[in-house]
Amino acid sequence: MMKRAILYGLAVIVAAGSVIGANDVLQQLSVSKADASKEVVSSLANGNVNVYRVRNAFKAATPAVRAAMTEQVLVWTKAYVSSPQFAKDYAAWRNDAKPQQDDAQGQLSVDQELEQRRAQRKADLEQAKKNIAEMPAEYRAAAEEGYKAAAEAMKQFDTPEFRKMEREGVIAEREGDAEDYQQRLAQWEEAYPADPRELVKARLTDFLEATADVDYDAKLVSRHSKMRFANATYEQKPSNWKLAYRAGRDATEKARAFAKEWLGEVE
Repeated sequence: MMKRAILYGLAVIVAAGSVIGANDVLQQLSVSKADASKEVVSSLANGNVNVYRVRNAFKAATPAVRAAMTEQVLVWTKAYVSSPQFAKDYAAWRNDAKPQQDDAQGQLSVDQELEQRRAQRKADLEQAKKNIAEMPAEYRAAAEEGYKAAAEAMKQFDTPEFRKMEREGVIAEREGDAEDYQQRLAQWEEAYPADPRELVKARLTDFLEATADVDYDAKLVSRHSKMRFANATYEQKPSNWKLAYRAGRDATEKARAFAKEWLGEVE
């Protein structure tokens, strides 16, 4: 399964929404609708959200304002994600992310590739001979010995045994590349389902699971010049859990309620 670093929690639902929220929030944050739409597609597709751009505004807000902002931006987000434009934008993004096969294999047959390799070896040997002629006399004798050894080795490449081995190697390499491509294609299809509703369902589920047990009353203490959880086990929590903690109870629970309702609609 394709491994991706996914910020579920508020990074996907709240922080992403903050970038692409209702029009007044967009204006406040000086974010265009075009940029907002790109942020939604990227965050839902990759599960990675750049929260740096909006963290100051969200951090400065009171808990009540955070909750209101959360509700506002989620309404906007849902409207866009439910629109035909999002389906179009996501389809384009998904197509760009689709794995590509090696074009050379699609253009050359096995025999053509083998002939190309033989031609390249011959050209390399001829170039080596030309290079020797241009060398200073004191280096030429040693280079000629090396050339003779290479020319002798070249004869082994024209034996039936080597030709058979080289052909088998090319075929095996192509089969391995084809298998690798099929694996990458399966991973792509799983990570980026064709139906955007499946992607939305996965992100909503991830968010609800990640924020189900946030301890909003957890205490912080100063350790090594940084604020850490007094409960050491919380330091092992994923980043999305910690982000929900920092966002606070009001904003997170508002997002959870919205997410539960939305999930019920897409399931």
